[in-house]
Amino acid sequence: MERLNRRLKLCAVIAAILMLFSLIVAALNIIFNRTGWLYKEYLDDLDIERTSGISADDAERVLSRMMYYAIGRADDLDITITENGEQVEFFNERELSHMVDVRRLAMTVMWSGMISLILSAGFVLYLLIARRTECLRAFAKAFLITLAVVAVIAAALGIWAGTDFNSFWQAFHVVFLDLESSTFDPASSRMIRICPAKLFSDFVGILAFDAVLIVGAAAVICAVLLVVLRKKHGKQLL
Repeated sequence: MERLNRRLKLCAVIAAILMLFSLIVAALNIIFNRTGWLYKEYLDDLDIERTSGISADDAERVLSRMMYYAIGRADDLDITITENGEQVEFFNERELSHMVDVRRLAMTVMWSGMISLILSAGFVLYLLIARRTECLRAFAKAFLITLAVVAVIAAALGIWAGTDFNSFWQAFHVVFLDLESSTFDPASSRMIRICPAKLFSDFVGILAFDAVLIVGAAAVICAVLLVVLRKKHGKQLL
């Protein structure tokens, strides 16, 4: 019996971790698919036409395409803009190569999130079949504990990004992408001119806000579940 309890507890912890990861990926998927904020960003906050020579309309259209390409909603980045009265291809070969790397990373994360959600649901189903309410409580408790750990890490990263976003963003590229191939000269790269650091810092801020809403809703559900089951079945857990 004790061995069974340990196995069920382990399943509850794994399910909680997978569920939390899938919810964070869901927040990332939302921001990649919701690009309406870009135009306001370019028009009001960045004054992109003055700083880059590219109109807000073109910049928003290009970056929306970049985000859709990253998650597989667009098949290519064949896009033109008007520059100095002429139609020109926006991306050069080096930028296209970088975007292939970004797409590979984004698609890996998206698929990992989907697989995590499926596995988490499978673990929860197993827990329900095995012990029902006791396992639900174990899962809810594991989710809240995991969330607390992740929240501490996220807070530390948030402080870092808020105080020195450039070093935070550089570290992100070192860990997940190739820093050298992700570094561009603004004089020759239109892409980097429409993607200043403030755009990415605002992107991270919006992602954090969406993640707090989604994960927070799940945390409230788990907390309520714990309270209800505690009152109904007493204090003992698995």
